[in-house]
Amino acid sequence: MRAASLNFRDLVVLRGQHGRAVQPPLIPLSDGVGVVRAVGAAVTGFAVGDRVSPAFFQNWAGGGPPRDLEIGRLGGPLDGVLATERVFPASGLVHVPGHLSDAEAATLPCAGLTAWSALFGDAPMRVGETLLILGTGGVALMALQLARAAGIRTIVTTSSPEKAARVSALGADLVIDRSATEDWAKAARAASDGGVDRVLELGGAATLPHSIKATRVGGQIILVGNVTGNTAELFLPAILTRQMTLRSVTVGSKQGLMALNRALAAHAIHPVVGRAVAFDDAPEAFRALEAQATFANICVQIGD
Repeated sequence: MRAASLNFRDLVVLRGQHGRAVQPPLIPLSDGVGVVRAVGAAVTGFAVGDRVSPAFFQNWAGGGPPRDLEIGRLGGPLDGVLATERVFPASGLVHVPGHLSDAEAATLPCAGLTAWSALFGDAPMRVGETLLILGTGGVALMALQLARAAGIRTIVTTSSPEKAARVSALGADLVIDRSATEDWAKAARAASDGGVDRVLELGGAATLPHSIKATRVGGQIILVGNVTGNTAELFLPAILTRQMTLRSVTVGSKQGLMALNRALAAHAIHPVVGRAVAFDDAPEAFRALEAQATFANICVQIGD
């Protein structure tokens, strides 16, 4: 292993809140990149020295999700990537884009693919549509970069003037600083001619009702995160009477990861890494994630 990246899910696992199927002892983290040290005699498509990432779902090659989807997750219930060496079946690996650093490539299997699936999975967005992105974590910023490359207009909410400036520098069409704009849903709706086409909903319970208000008639809310809580109270007529779609995205398949990697290579997109720590300092990476003080992805450098 060369590098690993943290996601909010890793905190949930660490706290023992991911259900009875995810129990210690467990190697944590699901986002990572490594270099092939050895291959089995029957392996084709990979060679010693190749730089690869393991797919988040080791049992989801492509198409619709399998019925046993939950048992194939890296970082719980399967051992994850925060280790110096790991063994994987060749069917669970993909090559990573050559223009990326180890830390950048380490963000792709979970965070990167989640953003890709939300924008270009079962219901791909189109040129000229408007996407509302909540926050400035790894999924959010990857979605911003992918949307820009695809000609999609972007509105991003964030929590401070400093983060707002950094998001603007990444090319967001509009940034709403929640510390200065209390009703961010109203602001997003006003800036998008009656509501946005799609919301990348990363907050959860506290933000979902506002995301509904920001969405146009016939729009979509892609539910990805639950940072602010697991139980939301919704005003159902706001969804039922406006032909809105509320659907969830849980990372994606190996086929989707390969498609993401091709898009990143074609557009020379680099995931944003906000902080990197040494392998021996991995607990500090978890503390930084918990404090929500870091802009973009937090990574652990493992190998040279």
